[in-house]
This record gives sequence, structure tokens and C-alpha cells, in this order.
Amino acid sequence: MKANRARLSVLLILITSIAFLGILPVAAQAGSGKGMGNQGVMGPIVVREWFRSLNLTNEDLDKLEKILESREFELIKAQNEIRILQAQIANILVDPDPDLKAIEEAISKSLQYEKTVRMIQIERQVAIRKVVGEDRWQTILLLVHEARMSEKTGKFANSFSTKGLSVEETNRYSHLLAILRRIM
Repeated sequence: MKANRARLSVLLILITSIAFLGILPVAAQAGSGKGMGNQGVMGPIVVREWFRSLNLTNEDLDKLEKILESREFELIKAQNEIRILQAQIANILVDPDPDLKAIEEAISKSLQYEKTVRMIQIERQVAIRKVVGEDRWQTILLLVHEARMSEKTGKFANSFSTKGLSVEETNRYSHLLAILRRIM
């Protein structure tokens, strides 16, 4: 009985760790860059300044879009499989005497899918960095971080407003925002 509880505790810790691993690499990246720290929600003037400093052309945005499109189906499939496995584990844990072997198998499968997801994300990031260069990559990370923080606080529409941008800038800005959402 104690051995089963100990195994269950270890598995629950492992499940929690898996969930945390999905968040950790993003949090580590978000804190880096030009003095951003953990502030977030810098406001529309700063965000537009970051956008303009990127000096992205429509051609650059198309290249970024193609990078994100590569392996998209495989990424979505792996993310869906992880959700299915998480639901299976949750259902098994509802049982008063959960099948630890089934949980362990589901976790093993989930880890393989997690690896696929992370590798695709890393490959995309490396490819994007090659296209935009290191300085612009750091600015993109700032924008991704800002977008996350703005969404959490409900200020996304304000921080990422297109007010004050030309029509051409607005189009590029909107295209970049669509790309940022896929990176997030």
C-alpha cells in the first residue's frame, strides 16, 4: 500500500514536472532582452517602437510565415496527443485504485510527444533567428513576452493598437501579430 502511494506520488510529481517544462523555456526567454525584466504591458508607444525597430519587410514576414508553416501539422498532432494522454491520466486517477502501469505508459508516450513539440519549436526559433538576426530576434522575444503579459492583464488591444501607424505599417504589424500568436 505504501509502495503504491509512493509510486503514485512520484508519478504525480512527474506529471507536474512535464506541465512545468512546457512553460519554463518560454519564461526563460521572455526575461531576456533590452531591460524588459518581468514588467510587461509596456503600452502602445513602446510596442510600436519595438515593431518599427524590427524594420521587417513583407518579404521577411512571408519567410517567417513559411517557417511557421513547416511541420505545422506534426506540431498540432503532437499537441493534441498530449491533451488526449493528459485526459487519460486524469481519468485513470479518478479510480480509487489507479492503474500505475497505465499511467506510466501514458506518461512515456506523452514525453515523446512533448519532445516532438519542443524540437519543432526550437527548430522554428533557430530558423527565425537566422532570417531576422540576433538583435531583431531579441525584439521579437520582447514582443512575444509583451503580448503574453498584455493578454493576461486584458490590455492586449491597447498595447498592440495600430493607432498612429500608416496603412502599410498597419498591414505589416497585423501580419507580425498573427505570426507572434503562432510563436506564443
